[in-house]
Amino acid sequence: MKTLLRLLETVYWPSIRNDVWEYCKQCQTCQTHKASNTKATGLLQNTPVVEPGHMLGVDIMGPFPRSPKQNEYLLVIVDYFTKWVELFPVRSAKASIISRILVEEIFTRWGTPAFLVSDRGTQFTSHLLGLLCKQWGVVRKLTTAYHPQTNLTERVNRNLKTMIASYVGDQHKHWDKWLSEFRFAINSAWHESTGFSPAEIALGRKLKGPMERAFQQNPNPDCPVYPTLERQELFFNLVRRNVERAQAKQKKYYDQRRRSCEFRVGDMVWVRTHPLSKADEGFMAKLCPKWKGPAVVKKRLGPVNYQVAFSDKPDSLDSYHVQNLKMCHGWDKFSSEERGM
Repeated sequence: MKTLLRLLETVYWPSIRNDVWEYCKQCQTCQTHKASNTKATGLLQNTPVVEPGHMLGVDIMGPFPRSPKQNEYLLVIVDYFTKWVELFPVRSAKASIISRILVEEIFTRWGTPAFLVSDRGTQFTSHLLGLLCKQWGVVRKLTTAYHPQTNLTERVNRNLKTMIASYVGDQHKHWDKWLSEFRFAINSAWHESTGFSPAEIALGRKLKGPMERAFQQNPNPDCPVYPTLERQELFFNLVRRNVERAQAKQKKYYDQRRRSCEFRVGDMVWVRTHPLSKADEGFMAKLCPKWKGPAVVKKRLGPVNYQVAFSDKPDSLDSYHVQNLKMCHGWDKFSSEERGM
């Protein structure tokens, strides 16, 4: 608008408004540097709940300060259905250590999941973990680049950080001292989405602490007693309904701050950058372009995820959430063959 007003002060032609609009829209410098004032793209996509142990989320927190037990990282595993959480402090975040814990503490204790969701850390994309999942019949699901919130573990991590910070004070090296108590608190607490505690869904009973033992009540003889299998099946159906209702509520409020956006195969797009400042090299992230590219859309992976290839690396494919992509205007330097059309 400012460019149009300045031109109208001195010149005029019949198509000036459309010409100025197209010129500004196709300016590559503006497309890569200017921030968007519109709603973020990508509506909420809910994960279907099937049964306990069907899908697990896994993530690594850290590095933390080295503890007296020589631990620096925390392996967090959460079940998407029950919300049950397992915590494993480890000395290093190597794929071999993660694989061993998955086999000894998860697969052989709770059963083999159908899917394992993780970010794109080198530990989770390693050949060793891929071989392990293949041997146990587990399908790996990796989050898209710069969109870790796809993994349910990220929400658990936020709660864990608050719990750890509340206990350690200024003794940060003791971050792994109360992990067992934190795990007990999470697994025995009522969950808003399911309407029950993770222990009730995973174990079929509540986890009793000292207070519950002290005030324990005798069973009521008038209450009906259901066979275990029948009770669990009714329980799971109730949990599914509660989660679906909670997801619908979450999607309603989430989508109010978002807008739908779709791309077609062959579209040229800009990809959001995430630079880090390096003072010793005279590099400042705030002065960098906010978008890089252009890249061409090669495949639509789902409602909000796309596989793209950059023009300078046409054979290197990567996956991005739609919020990290935007349409590239005025780019006509590529042939239809390079666009995948």
